[in-house]
Amino acid sequence: MYRLLVLQTELTESHLGEAMRDHLIVAKATSHVTESEEDAFAQLYREHTHAVFNYCLYRVGDAMVAEDLTADIFERAWRSRRRFDRRRAQFSTWLFSIARRRVIDWYRSRGRRRTVELDEEVPSPQPGPDTLTAKVEDQRRLGQLIRDLTPHDQELIAMKYGAGLTNGQIGEVLGKSSTAVGSELHRLIRKLRLQWEDAL
Repeated sequence: MYRLLVLQTELTESHLGEAMRDHLIVAKATSHVTESEEDAFAQLYREHTHAVFNYCLYRVGDAMVAEDLTADIFERAWRSRRRFDRRRAQFSTWLFSIARRRVIDWYRSRGRRRTVELDEEVPSPQPGPDTLTAKVEDQRRLGQLIRDLTPHDQELIAMKYGAGLTNGQIGEVLGKSSTAVGSELHRLIRKLRLQWEDAL
C-alpha cells in the first residue's frame, strides 16, 4: 500500500544543489531586471510545473481541472512576482502557498467537498490481466481511503505524494514545523495502513 502512495515521489536528496540553483533563478525572476525576467520565470515554470500539477491533481481528481488550476497558479505567481521576498521563504514555499489558496478557492466556488481520485495508469510493459486487475482494484481502494480523509489530511497526502514536497517545505506552506508535519504524516500513513489491512 505504501508503494501506491509513493507513486512518483522518489525525491532526490540533492536538494542543496537544487536549492542553490533555485535561489539564483528566483533572484533573476523576481528582480527588477525585466529583460531576463521572462526567461528566468519560464525556467522556474519548467522546474515546478510537474509538482504543482500533481498537487492539483491529487486535490481535485480531474486532470483537465488540474491543468487549468496549474496555469492559473503560475499566472498568479507571475503577476505577484515582485511581492516575493526570497529572504522570507523559498520560491517553492511561496508558489505552493499560492497553489493551496487557489485550490481552496476552487472548492469554495463549487461548494464541493475535497476529494482525491487516483489515475489508473497502466505500467509498461503490459502485465497480465490478473496483475492489472489487482492494481486497478488497489488504486480504487486507496483512492476511497484517501477520499474518506479530512480535507487537511488529503492536503498533506497531496503535498507529500502528489507534489513531492519535503516535510520542511510542507511545514513552511502550512506554518508548521518539519517535525510536526513528519509526525502528522507518520500518523496518517499508519492510519491508512490499518484501514487498508482491515479492508482485506
